Amino acid sequence: MRAKRVAVVGGGFAGLACAQTLVEAGAEVVVFEKAERLGGLASGFRARGWEWSLEHFYHHWFASDAHVKTFARKWGLEAGLRFSEPSTVMQLRSGAFRALDSAVALLRYPDLPFFDRIRMGAALALLKASRSWKSLERTTAQDWCTRTMGKKGYEAIWAPLLHGKFGMQWAGQVNMAWLWARIACRTKALGTFEGGFAVFVEGAHRALERQGVLFHLGQSLPPLTPVVGEGEFTWKVSPSEEPFDAVVVAASPGALASLVPKSPAHAIATTSANASAIVSASVSASAKSIRPSLGAQVVILSLTKSVGPHYWYSLRKTESQPFLALIEHTNFVSKTHFAGENIVYLADYVDVASPEWQRTDAQLRSLAYEVCRHINPGLVPSDLLESWVLREPFAQPIPLVNHSRHLPPLEVPGAPRVFHASMAHVYPWDRGTNFALELGERVAREALLQLRSTSS
Repeated sequence: MRAKRVAVVGGGFAGLACAQTLVEAGAEVVVFEKAERLGGLASGFRARGWEWSLEHFYHHWFASDAHVKTFARKWGLEAGLRFSEPSTVMQLRSGAFRALDSAVALLRYPDLPFFDRIRMGAALALLKASRSWKSLERTTAQDWCTRTMGKKGYEAIWAPLLHGKFGMQWAGQVNMAWLWARIACRTKALGTFEGGFAVFVEGAHRALERQGVLFHLGQSLPPLTPVVGEGEFTWKVSPSEEPFDAVVVAASPGALASLVPKSPAHAIATTSANASAIVSASVSASAKSIRPSLGAQVVILSLTKSVGPHYWYSLRKTESQPFLALIEHTNFVSKTHFAGENIVYLADYVDVASPEWQRTDAQLRSLAYEVCRHINPGLVPSDLLESWVLREPFAQPIPLVNHSRHLPPLEVPGAPRVFHASMAHVYPWDRGTNFALELGERVAREALLQLRSTSS
C-alpha cells in the first residue's frame, strides 16, 4: 500500500509539528508556506549588525512548556534552549510599577488592603492547585474573581489585565477558564532559543527535510479542488503537485476561507454521484462555530537607552497609553546580541472594525515612543534609532462563557479529510508557540485517524 500523501498549508509552529507527527507515522508530507520563510507569527528578522534574530511579534516560553521541549528533542535542538527569570512588573493606579510575581510581592502590593491580599493569595493558590477548568468556563472571570477574590482585588489587578487584553467591550465576558490557564501553568522562568526563535525554526526545517518532508516557500495556493476517482477522492492543492489524500490548513481562518470556498461539498456533488455518502456536512455549518477575535498591533523600537530595568511592564491601557504591555526584550536577551541596541516592544490587541485599528504607522510609533518616555523621561528623540510596526488581523480569539461548546471541529465540515488548526482551536490556553506545537500534533493525529478509517 502506498504511503498517504498529506499537504500541510502553513509553516508556523503548528504546521511544523503537524509535519513531524505525520512523517513519523510514515506519511509523505509536503509543506506549503505563503511567506518566504517559515515560523508564522514567531518568524524573525535581523537588522544591521545584529547577531541574533528578533521575532516580529514578541515571544517567550515558560519552563512548563513541555511540547517545546519534546519537539526540540525530536529536532535535535534541545541544547539551544535558554531559560532565566527576568523581572516583570505591573502598573499601579499611581502610574508607578511594582512586581507581582510571588507570594511575597503580593503581600507587599500597595494597591490592595492587607486582608484583600490574603484573600487574593488564597484564591491564587486554589487556582494553581486545580487541574480542572471545565466548571470555570461556565462563569466569567469578572464574576469569579469578584466573588472569590473580592471586588477590590478584581479592580486592582484583573480588570486592567482583561481590559488591556480584550478591550472594554469584551473584558467582562471572557470566561474564567482562560484566566485559570494563565495562572495555573505559567512560571517565573522564561525561555528563548540561542540565536532567536528564527534559528529554532531553521533547525526544525533542516530536521524535517532530513526526514523527507518537502517545503514550498513563497507560494500562494488556489482553492482546493476535489479529484474524484474510483470510489474515493483526493485533493488537488497545487498545479505542480500530485493530488493529496488529506490537507491540513495550519493557518488562520482567513487562509482556510480562501482555500475552501463556500461549498467544496457542492463541487464534489457535481462530479460524483456518490458524494452524498462521502460528504456528511456542509461548510455553512461551520459558521455556527465562528467566535469573535481581535487583531494585534505591535511596535518595535530600537533605542540607544534602556527604558528601565524590567523585561515585562503590564500597562494600564488608556487613550494616551493604548498598549497592554511594554516588553524590553534586551532585559531578557542581552543587548550585546543586537549591536548594543535596546529593543522594546509595545503591544496592543484591537478590534479590527474599530478606529484604533486604523491608526497609521506614524501614529503608533509616536504613541509607543511617548509611553517609553513616560517611564524614562530621560529619553530624547535622537535615542530612537529605528522602528517597525506590525499587524496581524487574527491574533486573539475571545473565549466567552462555555467556549468549549463552540470550538470549531478539526475536520472542516463539508470538506472530508481537510483539517484546520488555528489559534481558534487553542483553548483554554492562551496563544503561544508551545500550544501551537501541541495543536499541530493533535490535528496530525486526527488526520491519520481519518485516513486509516477510510482505508479500512
